[in-house]
Amino acid sequence: MNWRNRWTFWALVFVVLLLISIPSVEWVDALRDYARFAGGWEPSPLKPTQTTYTPRDGRPRDAAPELIPFEFKHKAPKAKSVELVGDFNAWKPGLLKMKREGAGLWVLTVPLRPGRHKYLFLDDGQPNVDPSAGTDDGPEGRRVSVRTVK
Repeated sequence: MNWRNRWTFWALVFVVLLLISIPSVEWVDALRDYARFAGGWEPSPLKPTQTTYTPRDGRPRDAAPELIPFEFKHKAPKAKSVELVGDFNAWKPGLLKMKREGAGLWVLTVPLRPGRHKYLFLDDGQPNVDPSAGTDDGPEGRRVSVRTVK
């Protein structure tokens, strides 16, 4: 074997050994990480997040929706529980329970966006419209109460 071929051979061996050692370095790092995890892993502290939404009424993206506290009152002296359902909570019962304030008056304050909102009171699970508000057609063709929040 001549001198030039020997250098080529040993250079090739060196490159192959170098390429073989790279995955072994990854295995050693993985085993080290696993040992650290098994020895008492602690999660990293949570970073604060920001809630985002997509406005659909022309406001700038950074502007939060303006919410106005609106008080709903309902007179139901015989009711054991009263709930509020409407377009502001996707008509799902169980989310907005009203509180009794003596003499059968039930009250709940809900933050709402300005505009027209449809709703119903559920007296012990039975839907009732608000006699002090206007009515309109709601889901399933049922008459519902309507209020305008300004």
